[in-house]
Amino acid sequence: MNKITLISLFCSTMLCVACNDGANEFGRIDQKDENIPIPSPVTVESVRSISGGAVIKVNIPDDDNIKGVIAKYTRNGEQVNTKISRYVDSLTVVGFVDTKPTTVEIASINVNEEESSPVKVEITPLEPAISLATATLYQTFGGVKVRIDGNIPKENLTIVLLRDTDLSDFEKPMSQMKWEQVTTMFTAAEQITLSRRNIDPVEAIFGAYIRDRWGNVSDTVKKIITPLEEVKLDKTKFRDAKIKDDNCLASKATYSVDKLWDDLNDPQGKGTNIFDSQTVTMPAWLTIDLGVLTKLSHIKTLPRGRGYMPYNGSQVRRFEFWGSENPTGETVSDNEHGFDNTWFLLGRFEQTKPSGYESDGTVGVITQDDRAYWANGNDFEFNNEEYPHAFDQLRYLRVVFMDTFKTYGYPGATSTIQMGELTPYGQVIKEYR
Repeated sequence: MNKITLISLFCSTMLCVACNDGANEFGRIDQKDENIPIPSPVTVESVRSISGGAVIKVNIPDDDNIKGVIAKYTRNGEQVNTKISRYVDSLTVVGFVDTKPTTVEIASINVNEEESSPVKVEITPLEPAISLATATLYQTFGGVKVRIDGNIPKENLTIVLLRDTDLSDFEKPMSQMKWEQVTTMFTAAEQITLSRRNIDPVEAIFGAYIRDRWGNVSDTVKKIITPLEEVKLDKTKFRDAKIKDDNCLASKATYSVDKLWDDLNDPQGKGTNIFDSQTVTMPAWLTIDLGVLTKLSHIKTLPRGRGYMPYNGSQVRRFEFWGSENPTGETVSDNEHGFDNTWFLLGRFEQTKPSGYESDGTVGVITQDDRAYWANGNDFEFNNEEYPHAFDQLRYLRVVFMDTFKTYGYPGATSTIQMGELTPYGQVIKEYR
């Protein structure tokens, strides 16, 4: 045996001795301390049923060797453990798919991972979100809408949208459906309508089911739907309608109404937008002859200049869209805004600010996200559930400026008005030019 080998052997031996000595004197963290007793059991103070589970309040013994509490139970046929630290006094057991009474065993745990004798408690979950929530399918422009109702606990839910192009047998069992997954959508809202666009306008069987975060799923609902065709309207057909009751007019040729649809929007807002420098009383409105009979699905807007005066000045904050096939321009005092009886409301909207406005409605701090959103514009989707006439046929589009950032919160105030671009989308029914 050479000198190097002898030195290596000596070092290895000394290292082992050192390790063993250390273990004997101080103990190893991965070994049990035989001097620590089995922990005392917890006591249950209260049980409160919640949607899909229960909250169990426990009293943990005053013992420094106790590091937490464990609950053991069967959930939907599967054994589950839930743990809490000793510094928490309540266990939440959730994810149950029904309301059947369930026994939960609760024990304290010491630092050796040893458990106390268990305490048994019976819980009765309330109806889970997966059972309360319902999904309803609707036809919409460019795709399908899924309306979710009844998520009273406001649980995080996943909505899975499916499609089967085989229409030969709508009544066939779900197991025989040739489903392809279209998309997944997410919500924690009690009630909401979610849309999936960019689906070809081809008749198909659409299905949807709801899944919660524990993997529980609802039954699948299905419906034969043909998504409505959706196109960007041809702006070359647009005209300033100049209806006699319009009160928002272009003050200069360089800021005329047709700048709303010229597909130009200079970063500094120079001559590529509308600008009404009259001092007009809010609300103010103008009317566009679209040159076609159409059903509108959504309208994209851009402010004056993509980065010009964000959330400030005479830039429009709140506005409305109205539609008519053949307006008279007469004033009817009993109607909203005095509009004639041919007009119907498409929707009310407000300039979006991702960081939100202050509680008093003021703009507050403008973040980088706010600026980016401002520059990219808004896409305002019409909703015929909220506004029953949102998808009615129209030729004339009326834009009602309710207020600007300058006049927000001051009804009837006077203001100049500026806006960059407006792009409608929808279904063309008939062309007039």
